[in-house]
Amino acid sequence: MSRVARSLSLTLLAAAALAAVPGAAQAQDDPVVCTGSVTVHYAPALGPLPRVSSQQVAERLGTGGGGACTGPFSSGAADTSFTQQVGCLLQGLGDTLVTNVVTYHWNGGASSTITYPVTTVVHAANQLVVTSTGTVTAGYGQGALSERIAAYADLDLVSCLSSGVAQQTGTLTVAIG
Repeated sequence: MSRVARSLSLTLLAAAALAAVPGAAQAQDDPVVCTGSVTVHYAPALGPLPRVSSQQVAERLGTGGGGACTGPFSSGAADTSFTQQVGCLLQGLGDTLVTNVVTYHWNGGASSTITYPVTTVVHAANQLVVTSTGTVTAGYGQGALSERIAAYADLDLVSCLSSGVAQQTGTLTVAIG
């Protein structure tokens, strides 16, 4: 499946999941669905066994991330950092153990702070898919549900075992409302 087709599929899944939740909080703002890219830098680099690693995550949505947005914005960005135990052989497991708080800065000056307490990690079809579900706790869309889906190609285990993996890039879909 091409990267564009995968992003579109993830966008449609996120929109359908949010629409299917009965009694979901209704924000007064218009819904937002954006696709784009995500890059994670690991320090130290991922090795075969889990170890404490600092992760710098750069999320670029819409025109700024090679994707598109529906709703009132054409682009957005978030930069977060956190520390957790992670390794190539157990990649993504730490994501399920932490609550993620991400602030997206939208073009035009608005922002949305989203708390994602629920994250699932699935390895399928040669990729790692990290899905986070939460609520907008401040800013644009406050009170609305949000889903964030990041899809990465599976890591090259040979590189991981020899020199380590210092960076990973994938596709990203964020839906609010």
